[in-house]
Amino acid sequence: MLGDLIATLDQPEVVADVLSTLPGELAVQVAGRAAAASMSVADFSAGAVRAFLDEADDDLWFQLLTVIRKSEDPGLSAVQTILRWVVDA
Repeated sequence: MLGDLIATLDQPEVVADVLSTLPGELAVQVAGRAAAASMSVADFSAGAVRAFLDEADDDLWFQLLTVIRKSEDPGLSAVQTILRWVVDA
């Protein structure tokens, strides 16, 4: 689930699959943030998700757990939500 997806996020084809599920503008914003950081989209996305897991406060975790509980694909929904938060930050 989430752990498996996170473990493979540094693979470009996995990130491409995840980004293909995002609204177009959000995927473009993730790519833009990656370019601004001089990183590949895969590396940026994996790093962003891992940073969230290491640094998120209790409130963000509670929000993320709510998203996960309501989802048919919890791992994908979690990564989508984290990337949205990263872009909005």
